[in-house]
Amino acid sequence: MSEADVVVGIILDGNKFLVERRKLDEKIDPDIVCLPGGHVNADESIEEALKREMLEELDIKVINMKLVCKNFYIASNGEKQNASCFLISEYEGAPHCKSAQKIFWEEDINNLSLDVDKKTIRVLRKMQGTR
Repeated sequence: MSEADVVVGIILDGNKFLVERRKLDEKIDPDIVCLPGGHVNADESIEEALKREMLEELDIKVINMKLVCKNFYIASNGEKQNASCFLISEYEGAPHCKSAQKIFWEEDINNLSLDVDKKTIRVLRKMQGTR
């Protein structure tokens, strides 16, 4: 199966992080609760891809970001994904749902569908010295 670079955005509100429930008709990972993100286009850097994806999915303009970790994930369609996960510490606009079923704030990592997203939040919390 193919391999792809993807980006993941982590947006915090205190101990809560923003997640999306993907649409039922998505070709990849339908109806899961996950951190927002998407594929990197051939002509863009991972930072440019993160900015584009957050604008497309959440209608926010990313101002400041920091790489938290890189993960490997095999999506439900078999695609091998190399994920660059960023903490978005500053952005313009208020997040609203543009492409998922819904977005919401979550505190419990056990409510995430993907182990790779759970790992990402654990790494971030360890970096920040929080649980």
